[in-house]
Amino acid sequence: MAQDARVRGYHHVTFCVGSAQEDYDFHVKALGLRLGKKTVLFDGQEPIYHLYYGNGSGDEGTLLTSFPMSWRPRGQRGSGQVTSITLSAPAGSLSFWKQRLTNHGYHTEYIERFGERRVVFDHPAGIEYEIMESVSSEPSPWTGAGVDGEVAIRSIGAVTVSARDIPEFDAFLKDGMGFAQIASDGPHYRYAIDDGTSGKILEVLHEPEMPQGTWTFAQGVVHHIAFDMGDRQTQQNLKLHLEGLGFTDVSEPKDRNYFTSVYFRTPAGVLFEAAVTNEGGWLKDETLDSLGDKILLPPWLESERGNIIPRLEPIVAEPAILAD
Repeated sequence: MAQDARVRGYHHVTFCVGSAQEDYDFHVKALGLRLGKKTVLFDGQEPIYHLYYGNGSGDEGTLLTSFPMSWRPRGQRGSGQVTSITLSAPAGSLSFWKQRLTNHGYHTEYIERFGERRVVFDHPAGIEYEIMESVSSEPSPWTGAGVDGEVAIRSIGAVTVSARDIPEFDAFLKDGMGFAQIASDGPHYRYAIDDGTSGKILEVLHEPEMPQGTWTFAQGVVHHIAFDMGDRQTQQNLKLHLEGLGFTDVSEPKDRNYFTSVYFRTPAGVLFEAAVTNEGGWLKDETLDSLGDKILLPPWLESERGNIIPRLEPIVAEPAILAD
């Protein structure tokens, strides 16, 4: 793996959900994240929200982004999909999160994997979430939803992918992406970038008999995992590196207004993205204090605002904070 094409960690994870209000309540009112950007899906012709949740400034690696589409059916769980999104929180915070999520009406349980205890629960759309503890204090958390900074969620800690074939995916992760396998636990394999700290971990669940899962936009499906490349040259280097390995379906760079994306399917079937935050990032059209207040459109869709906005579900943004 070329050093000038290495990923730095996670940028964001994007998934399809049902109701926009339900999604907001889960991420903001229960998990205590900030709604940092309200915009729309740039692909296709149907007006669909694209909602971004993360820490106070929307740092790379903290971002969970959703496409609410309550009119579409649930997707089929299967191989080639993300099976769980694991968030990191400070050491000693799991009991707080188990109690808080229970108070908000979510079923929770403890599990252990790779010698780590985690709290497991589901998004209302059926996407599995976990919270694991991390010694890292970075990045700085958002504390505007009644969650103290000493327990607040820090970032995406890890993502788990279901794969039917391990050797082929293993070779791709190592040769194509610069990961190293650092541990195994039954059918679970852990891969890491650099030091393997929170935010630099990918977990693979070997399910050789699992049928292929849904690839299209559908409720309950994680659409893609985006990795942070740092700059456009590194992004281009990765694209050329993957194409040189024979993965010629790597997309051309796509302008996502706040970042630039290159997409590619992996041998496991899951869709990966190499992302680079554009100049100005989330602050190109809002101030830090006003992030997420308005529905924003890219310049090329602004002329359609009158047709797009009325077709989007209203979101009631008052935080309903329960005692923990």
